[in-house]
Amino acid sequence: MALTIKKWLTQAKTLVNPLDAELILTNVFKTSDRTFLVSHSEKILSAEERQVADKMLTLRAVKVPLAYITSEKWFYGRKFKVTPDVLIPRPETEQMVETTIDLYNMLATRIVIRYEEAVKARIGVIEPSWPDNPNVKEELEKIKEEILSPVMIFDVGTGSGCAAISVGLECAHAQVLALDISELALKVARENKTKLKAENVVFALSDLLDRISDSAPVPDIIMANLPYVDRDWEWSSPEIEYEPSIALFAERNGLALIYKLMRQIKQKWPALFEDKKRNHQKFLVLESDISQQERIIRYARRSGFSLVKKQGLITCFEY
Repeated sequence: MALTIKKWLTQAKTLVNPLDAELILTNVFKTSDRTFLVSHSEKILSAEERQVADKMLTLRAVKVPLAYITSEKWFYGRKFKVTPDVLIPRPETEQMVETTIDLYNMLATRIVIRYEEAVKARIGVIEPSWPDNPNVKEELEKIKEEILSPVMIFDVGTGSGCAAISVGLECAHAQVLALDISELALKVARENKTKLKAENVVFALSDLLDRISDSAPVPDIIMANLPYVDRDWEWSSPEIEYEPSIALFAERNGLALIYKLMRQIKQKWPALFEDKKRNHQKFLVLESDISQQERIIRYARRSGFSLVKKQGLITCFEY
């Protein structure tokens, strides 16, 4: 029996959330505009369109996450590919991205100020003839090489790459290194990088910082949305069953990986923790459950980190 969009939606909404039913059809018709379903409500679904829509509806009815069914999820204003190999991006994680962008802007502004001060001290007042003076040009290049280095940002536990790519695209003069323990997750992340043209983002396989050389550039900012779910927590949503456990759960009340990351930072760059004046200001941005934050803060302080921000699911530390 032929079905119009309107009739299909009426039937589908008895099985799933009305919004999910509409999103299934917008995916089938390859549009992000749900008003299309209203303006074309009498359009008859082709046999192929109905087959695809019915299959997606069946999966959603048994609580398979919609993002896995459609293979896409919007995050920070961009559409990312997702598969069951990666955690589904959450709106809450956008706060980690925003905090990192704010820190980047602060650090980038400082770099520009240092550059301007160095130019003034070593060359003097700006002259129109500068571009034609070889000595000035040579000195400018030296100053640029010394000072105008990109802000280095690590994303530890990158998953789909949504946070790393969002930061990379918003922070043009940053260099982002995104790490994950899962090669399957990195495959998805690299596809997202290519699709969104995030040229300043590099992905690498690593268990936290294990594969980062001690001689590697020290990151200015490390952001991490690591697994922080305690297996003993009770969850009302059955959808979590479909997400990769390696991206969700951690030991020690969900805090084992966060603690391990802090230990690794201190072990790899001990000189930063010996600098009492914080002349080399670096930042760690973490996402966690609100109920875990006081324990994280206590552990961080014992380890030499200083809390600079706590908001929502985000804690931000300086070291």
